[in-house]
Amino acid sequence: MTRRQGAVASVAGLGPHAHVGWGYRDRSVFLARAAEYIADGLRRNQRILYACDGSRTELLKELTEMGFADAIQAGLISATPVDEHYRFVPGTDVVDPEATVAYAVAALQRIVATGCSGCRAVADGAAFVRTPEQREAFSRLEYLVDQKMTALPFSALCAYNLEILGDTAKEVVCLHPFVSRGASGFRIYAEQGIDFALAGEIDAADDAAFSAALQRIWPLTGADEVTVDAQCLDFVTHRQLFTLDQLAGADGRQVVLRTDQPMVARLAELLELTNLRTEILPPFFAAG
Repeated sequence: MTRRQGAVASVAGLGPHAHVGWGYRDRSVFLARAAEYIADGLRRNQRILYACDGSRTELLKELTEMGFADAIQAGLISATPVDEHYRFVPGTDVVDPEATVAYAVAALQRIVATGCSGCRAVADGAAFVRTPEQREAFSRLEYLVDQKMTALPFSALCAYNLEILGDTAKEVVCLHPFVSRGASGFRIYAEQGIDFALAGEIDAADDAAFSAALQRIWPLTGADEVTVDAQCLDFVTHRQLFTLDQLAGADGRQVVLRTDQPMVARLAELLELTNLRTEILPPFFAAG
């Protein structure tokens, strides 16, 4: 089943597997979105993990002010300082993507065993995406986590402080099927049976973020053939097609770009790309 995706102004009602990248400048706005997301999760009998900058006491105070005192008392919400939420490469502040995913899956299994329908996390990762090395590791984490979300009862609201990160936030925000409006013009996300999907619009303003995100997740994609679903991609330029072609050519692979837009296929043909071919599909109408 094709996942829902889009640029949103609210995180309410996005479904049990919604993976959201939220860029914010005003923390009060983030807290309002977090409250929406947590309330949705509680209604779905999901266990809530809240991981942000601050002590456990400070985070519990935030949650209480959101109106979740009873859920905290009932053990339905846990609060963790964000630097305890992830696993790290020893001696650094760079996340270990594989170790973090393994830890999360094991925690999810324990939570489901208690009778909950799944797990929903709210995490502010800005402290761990400030440098290129951190963003490279965190991008791999977002990609791997999103893959797990297509099959497991897990969802997450991943917040990024734009006042701290500026335009570099796009490089990680884009790795979610849902993003906050204005945070990224495009999305790269997982779909079952393919390597990843592309959605939205990739113009000159977003090209650097697209190239950075794609290069970071590229080693995690398939073997000889990388399949990309671009049916929800509304606009793309020659630059992004060149990037896909060059990445595939560098390691002797082929990209299959599935699209319902004949103009994209025609553009690829005119560019005479050697490692990218298109598959034209019937028009696709996505749920927003």
